[in-house]
Amino acid sequence: MTPAPKVAYLVPHTHWDREWYLTFPEFRVMLVRAVKGVLDALEQDPEFRHFCLDGQAVALEDHLEAAPEDEERLRRHVRSGALAVGPWYVLPDEFLIAPETHVRNLLLGHEVASSFGPVQKVGYAPDAFGHVAQMPQILRRAGIGTFVYQRGNGDEIDRLGWEYAWRAPDGSEVLALCLPGGYCNAGGLGFEEIWHTHTAREVDPARAVEQVRALFSRYAERSRTDLWLLLNGCDHFPAQRDFGRVLAALSAAFPRTVFRPASLTEYLSSL
Repeated sequence: MTPAPKVAYLVPHTHWDREWYLTFPEFRVMLVRAVKGVLDALEQDPEFRHFCLDGQAVALEDHLEAAPEDEERLRRHVRSGALAVGPWYVLPDEFLIAPETHVRNLLLGHEVASSFGPVQKVGYAPDAFGHVAQMPQILRRAGIGTFVYQRGNGDEIDRLGWEYAWRAPDGSEVLALCLPGGYCNAGGLGFEEIWHTHTAREVDPARAVEQVRALFSRYAERSRTDLWLLLNGCDHFPAQRDFGRVLAALSAAFPRTVFRPASLTEYLSSL
């Protein structure tokens, strides 16, 4: 029998590189298209209740520079909690910047995000390639008690499990979650390749079930709880198509699991 959690928290999101294998202007065309699609989904699909805008508030500025007509919509959804923004301004590689920059990154991220509504108080660092030992101390001073990431462990993760308390040299602690399968672990559900989410291909709910079945098996290897996090997105991803249909298929395939569309904050509060 496939292992399954008591509750699977499904968090729609995107991860945004401002400049990578395309230029900043090219990626911004994709950003505007994706954000407009998210706003439409939040307003038109009753099953699609929340979206995480990657933990970096600069995405709000980048979008509005190109699409200022969306400002009221963005503010409305951030204020309601449907759109999660912050706490960072950008998501850097932690070892390539000066120590003080981490603090100023959080200060500026809070300033920008709070001008729209509540700040997402989660230490979300999905794509960094390692983490400074003082991160729990920095986060605690910013009023954040959690950390979500995918890279940087050695074999100690076999002993710690996916969920554990991370302690900085000064004794500060946060609840850490190492993401099994990474921040794309439930991205592009229902597609032969998750990157097909960028094209007009039809969603296959049965394939979504098999993707989640494989993720559940990986979660069961090291999880200490029966509350598991499914991150429904990936690099530059738009909102999941046919979200309600996929959700219904998962609920039918795993009758002992409650699939709960949620925010990172809701999941970590339960954890």
